[in-house]
Amino acid sequence: MRVVFDTGVWGAAVRSRRGASHALLSEVPHGRFRFGVSVALFLEYRQQLLDAARRGQTPLNWTQIEAILAALAHHAQEVPIFFGLRPNLPDENDNRVFECAANFGASAIVTHNVRHFLSPELKGYGIEIVTPGEFLERLRRSS
Repeated sequence: MRVVFDTGVWGAAVRSRRGASHALLSEVPHGRFRFGVSVALFLEYRQQLLDAARRGQTPLNWTQIEAILAALAHHAQEVPIFFGLRPNLPDENDNRVFECAANFGASAIVTHNVRHFLSPELKGYGIEIVTPGEFLERLRRSS
């Protein structure tokens, strides 16, 4: 299964050890799914996670956040953006997530904000929009 993660999933994973987002972060090294990330999306991940540490929203320090980012970079498949896609979603960051997913050939985008991706312009790409909990349940069923 090829997926792309919305930035908020990793933000939630570092804020709490409970929940599906943290469980998915724990699954990354096991290779049960392939996930793609573009350079722009990875920089967005980095900014959000470091901001969470700076604001005290996570028990993790900068060194631990950088280690998580290094693990994500190591296990992710880099997605070159050959086709710039801007489906005009309300949040520009969501446009980057969709652009990465479309260029990666992802079967799903994993996000807490499913409704942000409910745009008629996204139909026809074959990309399903799922929550971290839904994606985690699929992983558990496939094992």
